[in-house]
Amino acid sequence: MARSFTWWFGIGALLTLSVLMVQGGVRDLIDGTHPAGGTNPYLSFGTTIFGGGLLAGCLALVMKRIG
Repeated sequence: MARSFTWWFGIGALLTLSVLMVQGGVRDLIDGTHPAGGTNPYLSFGTTIFGGGLLAGCLALVMKRIG
């Protein structure tokens, strides 16, 4: 069960990072463009990527339990 969560967590984090890259978020991070709210941009991107991984991992656990 932990292997499944870890695998899907990694896949979800990578997919979230790829979506950020397509939207130009990494360029904004390097250029120093700060997101709304004045928070640290690295923290903002980090929590977004972590959240994507967590969503995918938890969804995999739920689907495994249902199936």
